[in-house]
Amino acid sequence: MDPMLLMLIIMLLAFWLMSRFARKQQQRMMDEQRRRTEDALVPGTWVRTRAGFYGTVVEVDGDVVTLATPLGDESLWAKNAIVGAEEPPFAPDEHSTDADVDASADGTGDGDGSAASDPGAADTDMDGSPEEPAERQPHS
Repeated sequence: MDPMLLMLIIMLLAFWLMSRFARKQQQRMMDEQRRRTEDALVPGTWVRTRAGFYGTVVEVDGDVVTLATPLGDESLWAKNAIVGAEEPPFAPDEHSTDADVDASADGTGDGDGSAASDPGAADTDMDGSPEEPAERQPHS
């Protein structure tokens, strides 16, 4: 048998085996994702859809899932549109950080370290030296 033909057969067999392994692995991952989504479809659970909508599960009826917004509005979604259980990335209620709270507690400013943000602070240049007035007025 020709060595080139034998090498070609071995390469085709290797490609077929790798392809088969990749398909099996992809199928396992899809089955796991489907199982996690099914487990997440319990009333009261936060879920995210493929479109990026976050809502809590209200009811599951066959292939239709009813999701509610935080305001209580309900919408119907196809079950296969649900990606899985995921908490929404809502911003915190307060826009202050711990540094802001510490700085305002001791009366030193808003915590960002800049004197320009304090309305009572003197005008200074970038290097910290006092800023000269634009024009000098003669004293009368």
